Amino acid sequence: MVLITLPIMAKRTQWTEKQAWEWQEKVGVIKGFNGAYHAYPGQTTFEILKKASELGFNSVRFWVSGGNVDEKIAHIQRMIDDAAAFNMTVSPVLTFGDVAYANAIKRNEKVKDSDYEQDFRKLMRHFANEERIVLWDLMNEPRFNDEPRTYDEMDIIENMVKWSWDEDVSQPITSSIIWATINPQNKALKRISEVEQMMDVHNFHSYDCALNFSKNICDMLDYIKGLGDRPIVCTECLTRVNGSGLARSLAVFAKYKVNFYSWGLFVNDRNWEVRWRKSTYDPYEPMFHNLLYSDGDIYDARDIELIRNYHFVSDGEEFDEGIEISDRWTHERVWRWMVCGPVKGTNIISDVKDTASKGYNSVRVRFYYADWKNHRDEFFKKLDQCLQNASSQGLTVMPVLLDDGDVPNGSVALGKYVNDVINRYYSDNRVLAWELYYKPGEKVKDTNLLMELVGTVFRYARNVYPNQPMTMTPVVNVKPFKEGFDPWQALVHGHTGGWGELDYSGGSNSDLVYKIWSLSDVISFATDMPTPETGWLISMCYRFGRPIFCTDWRFDNDETANSTLKRFAMSHVFWFASKPVSTNQINSFRFIPISTERQD
Repeated sequence: MVLITLPIMAKRTQWTEKQAWEWQEKVGVIKGFNGAYHAYPGQTTFEILKKASELGFNSVRFWVSGGNVDEKIAHIQRMIDDAAAFNMTVSPVLTFGDVAYANAIKRNEKVKDSDYEQDFRKLMRHFANEERIVLWDLMNEPRFNDEPRTYDEMDIIENMVKWSWDEDVSQPITSSIIWATINPQNKALKRISEVEQMMDVHNFHSYDCALNFSKNICDMLDYIKGLGDRPIVCTECLTRVNGSGLARSLAVFAKYKVNFYSWGLFVNDRNWEVRWRKSTYDPYEPMFHNLLYSDGDIYDARDIELIRNYHFVSDGEEFDEGIEISDRWTHERVWRWMVCGPVKGTNIISDVKDTASKGYNSVRVRFYYADWKNHRDEFFKKLDQCLQNASSQGLTVMPVLLDDGDVPNGSVALGKYVNDVINRYYSDNRVLAWELYYKPGEKVKDTNLLMELVGTVFRYARNVYPNQPMTMTPVVNVKPFKEGFDPWQALVHGHTGGWGELDYSGGSNSDLVYKIWSLSDVISFATDMPTPETGWLISMCYRFGRPIFCTDWRFDNDETANSTLKRFAMSHVFWFASKPVSTNQINSFRFIPISTERQD
């Protein structure tokens, strides 16, 4: 008899880095979302995934539910079948370890492998070769600090990794272990990192991708890459209130070649529209998580463009358009903000006393970089007092932070000043809006310098994500109209006219004015011109589709004041007068409803 010795099949172990990158090449860039939660009770998962696919998503991450392992298997299979209809993959999040730990706590003892090993193995064995499962997430956000539970959960995850190897699963094994700031003082970090280094691909969460000009997330990704050169998946991201929406998050992810799953799709019963520990019982703005309203309307169309176009950038390629552009308020948000009604304001030097009794409802006040630099505490005391005095009269305040006299201090220094001031009052509803810079180029002739400075100031201001809109007032006027010129007729449908009538001085030009208006949340201008020329400038501002401010209005006589106020009322212009306006004119000012006649 001849004995035939069969070869011993090698047990699957952790993928090599080469195998991991081969997986990345095969599956392509993952663009996923979390939680196929229903917008209303009758909506189906199939409908949710159909909509997600239309938006550009190709994967869904979900928590596996079921009272026993067979029910869990059935749940995963349903998700696979629904996703397959749209050529989407799935990423199941398992809870075997969570349940085992909870049961052990109830018994006041350590976790026993027998509590969850058999069921875990059965599930993994069932789907071991399922190509629609793009990756496994063994445990969601285990403890990340130095406490006994952290070490227990790391042991649980390590067990599940080894059992997955035993079952020879064909998909990558991950766990969203890294989900908080990397703190070298965390004594558990060594154990956490050891377990993370067992994974086939890296998996992390980040909801603060924009903080500190994205330094926080870059530090986290550098740490992760230091644990092994493997593909990276961010399985949770997207918080808008700290600026970490898709624009800022994907800008970093594209650079580091990170696959992603955003948090939420439809607004639903989970109430993810407001930040943690807040309630949708109260109004909120902006939306915290999610991409769609309950009816399927898109919250911010820019998000969808980002999803559809997302890719890993090549060396030298720039995916990030800049925070000053990406985090400008949407038209919808700024028009909702405008429900405060007409602003009838005055420009003051310091004292707001008796301002409201004259009919005004807002004041515009200049503050100075030099005061902040030399006496920061006194600077804020002055601003605090201004806000308090204004509020006691029912007035809002529009602070003005910079002008050309500040330019010699340098763009970074001025940016830090703007950042610091806005950060202190970012949610103070006594602040109507921020005028970051009044008339760039009025005295400074270097246009290139001004172009860079304008972008830098907006960038530092945007990094605070204030609840008030931001603007700058450019240096721009309208050339005096020749006798007999009819501005209304010149702007009739089909006639060519607009920018050619504008006039600039100093370092200002059309490029600088366009940049300022294109970065501003609300559009601002200043005028001491007659009403026809002012009306022409308003028509130019109106082209940007946003609320309009006249931040510095000067006029020659009551007749000009009356005609210009009528023009402001027609175009819904918020205004701040630098000359006294009569109480009667102020009290009678109303926005005139806007409508367009149809042609029968």
